[in-house]
Amino acid sequence: MMKEWLVYWMYAVDRHSLQSPFIYRFYDHFIRNRSYTENLRIESLKIELKNNQKIIDIEDFGAGSVANSRQKRSVAYIAKTSTSSTRFSILLHNIIEKYQFTHVLELGTSLGLNTLYMSAAQVENLQIQTIEGSKAIAAIAADNFAELNANNIKLHVGNIDDLLVPIVLGLNQIDLAYLDANHTYEATIRYFDKISYKIHENSIVVVDDIHWSSEMKKAWRTLINHPKVTHSADIYDAGILFFKEGLQKKHFILEF
Repeated sequence: MMKEWLVYWMYAVDRHSLQSPFIYRFYDHFIRNRSYTENLRIESLKIELKNNQKIIDIEDFGAGSVANSRQKRSVAYIAKTSTSSTRFSILLHNIIEKYQFTHVLELGTSLGLNTLYMSAAQVENLQIQTIEGSKAIAAIAADNFAELNANNIKLHVGNIDDLLVPIVLGLNQIDLAYLDANHTYEATIRYFDKISYKIHENSIVVVDDIHWSSEMKKAWRTLINHPKVTHSADIYDAGILFFKEGLQKKHFILEF
């Protein structure tokens, strides 16, 4: 991972090197701009979770596991190893709020911290559909949503491959999709294919952990070359896909 970071750092650019007006505005609004501070209620909850030594028995549908295999892990371990940085959570929040996105889909709820940040965006009629494979983890996420009165979140529990198509069929469109689930090449491409027909030109798809493995790097290369994708941005923590019509296909590596 250190080698991946060094390569990213060598090629990442700031706003002064951006020739695309669209990406320049995106960089200014969401990466350079720090107008939204951390949500203290969510950050307090994150601290509680990182200190929660309760052991839970979870199903793991992700990379390197067999579907329905079970592992025992502490809530603290999950919180420390599987949660995004606060800055990244704020990025998701700001994108939803700035563009007034109302139809948000998240694949991989985990403990629900990113979900809560997204749900806190000031958007009328915002609805978040989120899928978590592990019943034990989903139960904790559900408790977190209830504790913070996040009534605009619909939590679905089960295998994404079973749940995704019915959920997508029930949506008029997908404004923002955040893919943070099974980190394999096949699963990532499969998920994207299943949501692609509900994506519009102003949609944004965020793919987590694009530098996590050779499979995720391959998946990212495939996605940025997809015919629907016009611009793409690597911020190391994740990759961001844009579908704006009229833009010449181009890839950016942005300082984050």
